[in-house]
Amino acid sequence: MLLFDQLRISDDGKRMYINVHVNTASYFDNIYLDEITIMTSDKVSETDPKMPTSDYIYHQVFEGNQKEAALVLTADDFIKTWEEDPKAMRFPQSDMSRTLFFVYVKCKGVPDECTPCTLDEEITLGVTFDMNILYQRVMGYTKELVQNCSVNQGFTDFILLWNAFKAAIETEHYIPAIKFFNMLFFDNTGAPSYTKGCGCHG
Repeated sequence: MLLFDQLRISDDGKRMYINVHVNTASYFDNIYLDEITIMTSDKVSETDPKMPTSDYIYHQVFEGNQKEAALVLTADDFIKTWEEDPKAMRFPQSDMSRTLFFVYVKCKGVPDECTPCTLDEEITLGVTFDMNILYQRVMGYTKELVQNCSVNQGFTDFILLWNAFKAAIETEHYIPAIKFFNMLFFDNTGAPSYTKGCGCHG
C-alpha cells in the first residue's frame, strides 16, 4: 500500500532522507499514513515482522489524513527521541555511516475489498545504509586490480557477499542480511574491514 520514493543516507553520513507515499491506485483511496519507526539492525528480528513498539531510535505518528511524507533526519532527531520516549533506545553514533537501518512505515484505513492480497499489508519495511562505504570498498579493490592486473580474492568474496546481502533483503531474510552486511563492512570488533576475505570463492 505504501511506496518509498527515496530512502537513503547523505554522502556525508549526516542525514537520512525518507520520502514515502500511499499507492495512488483506487484500491487505496481510503488509506493514509499512520506512523513511522526506525530501528538499528541489532534490534531487528525477522520472526516478528510487526511494527516495533520499543527499542527504536525514531518514532513519529502522522497527524490527519496524510498521503505522503518527506523527512530529513539527523542523529540529533534520534537523540531527541531517546530523551523524550522511554521506549526508545539511544543511538550511539555521531553519524549514520556505520549502521544498517530498518524503516517501518504503517498505514491506516481500509483498502478496497478487491485489493490483491499481496498489496494489502499495512506495514511497509525499507532498509538503508550509507552507500558511500560500499563505494569506498569497491574503489579500493579496483585500484588494486589496476595496479596488479589481477583480481584480488577478497574482491571475489566481496562481490559474492554483496549479492547474498541483496538477495537476503529482497526475500525478507533479515537476520542473514544483517550478518552479510557486517561481514561486508566490519570486522569482529566492529571496526571497518577492508582486506579480510571470507573464503566465499572456495
